[in-house]
Amino acid sequence: MVIDRYIADEMLIRLARWLRMAGQDVSPPPDGSDDSGLIEVALKEGRVLLTRDRHLARRCEKAGARCILVRSSQLDDQLLQMKEAGLSLALSTVRCTLCNGILEEVEGSDLSGSTKPEEATAWRCKVCGKIYWRGSHWHRIRERLDDKEL
Repeated sequence: MVIDRYIADEMLIRLARWLRMAGQDVSPPPDGSDDSGLIEVALKEGRVLLTRDRHLARRCEKAGARCILVRSSQLDDQLLQMKEAGLSLALSTVRCTLCNGILEEVEGSDLSGSTKPEEATAWRCKVCGKIYWRGSHWHRIRERLDDKEL
């Protein structure tokens, strides 16, 4: 299993969210960042750049940063490529799908204003505060991954 840190470009935001659901450390692109900014972050933070942009992938490699050129625009194909590259796609409650922050388990009394079912375990992002729980959405994602043997 590959354990790396990644950064996704704007074209792969959806893939990045799915990878975060699998516990992968996938940084979102910095606000207003151009290709040079993505390469700079990849080099500075030791991240592998995920992109569909062939030109950006070539620039990244020339700069000495690691890069994965994602071949497809279809999510299932992208996930399969990540699995083939060695990434685990087992669902995990480790990372926030929005900001990549670390999740912490929270008690029901700490969830005022949440629509989470009271009997479910919940997690809160330490960075942005988003609340997560394993509801029907979680189960549909698990089924999709299982159906595709991802």
